[in-house]
Order: sequence, then C-alpha cells, then structure tokens
Amino acid sequence: MTNDECKMIKEARNPKAEDLCLKCGLCCNGVIFADVRLQPGDNPERLKELGLGLRKSEGRGPKAEDRNQKFAQPCVALEGCRCRIYDERPKYCRQFECLLLKSVKAGKTHPAAALRKISTARDRVEKVRVLLRVLDDGDEHLAISVRFRRVARRMGKGELGPGTAGEYGELTLAVQDLNLLLSEAFYPGG
Repeated sequence: MTNDECKMIKEARNPKAEDLCLKCGLCCNGVIFADVRLQPGDNPERLKELGLGLRKSEGRGPKAEDRNQKFAQPCVALEGCRCRIYDERPKYCRQFECLLLKSVKAGKTHPAAALRKISTARDRVEKVRVLLRVLDDGDEHLAISVRFRRVARRMGKGELGPGTAGEYGELTLAVQDLNLLLSEAFYPGG
C-alpha cells in the first residue's frame, strides 16, 4: 500500500471536524433554518449575482436598508453538501457552527460519533420528507418547517381528506423526533 492509500484509509476511519459539514448540510438544506438574514458586511448585490433570491426581512435586524434582507432555505447554492459560493458566502454562513461541530472541535465528541449523529438526523429528515409527500406536499424548495406548518393548516381546514389523519399523526411524531435530535445536537445556543 502506498503512503497516499494509507492516509486515505486513516482519514476515512478518523474524520476531521472540518469534514463533518461536507457530510451534513442540515444548516443549508432547510432543516435547521427556514431562512438566513444578511449581516453587516454582506454584499446583497453580489449575492444576487451569485443566485441567492433575496427578499425583505421583517422584524428587527440590521438598520441599513440593503442589509435588512434574507434568503430562503434550502439554499440555492447548496449542491449535495457543498456550497457553490463558499468563498463568497454570506457572513452568517461563515460564522455559523452547529453544536455538534463545536463539540467535535472541543474534543467532547469523536468525529465518528458525530457522523453517526448526522446519519441519524438525515434518516429522520428523510422520514419527514416522505410523509410530507404522502400528504401531498412535495415542494422540496421550501424548508421542512414551512412545509409542515402548511400541511398542519390544510389538515386543520379539512383539506387533506378523511383518510389522512393517521399519516398526519405519523408526520407530527416524526417532526417531533427530528426536532428533539436537532435541539440536542445541532441548534446553536443552549
């Protein structure tokens, strides 16, 4: 075996903290966030040129008119788990680190354990997506939380039909299961 082959095998067995993001993408794919607000120092015109669809942000935020904007998740610059505009990504994206990444960097969680947690989260996300599609919401261009609220509204109005209560119950439990994992392992703060 060559030195390069040995290095590749070692890296596969012992992933680095930096590799986690390339296996995850939950902060960009509409699972953790429904949208991202621009920060002072971001260049809205350049971000528009790069393909981000900016819209006015409501509520509090930076006072400057051109910075009071946000873009929806899933991010249009996300390709798989890689950012197409990584070198020019918005400031919030540059600064964000999920709890799991912070834990790995601090030596509290082994990268392999973190990858297992990511895999579990991605499995739970897929379960939610499947149930959303079963309940006639296949709009993958919207954040999961937005889609779930939309289905809940439709269910409340009786628009989903009589046979959907079971699937809606399953969806509600699946979203709760996902949110519990996200809040313990991924959400910042706490």
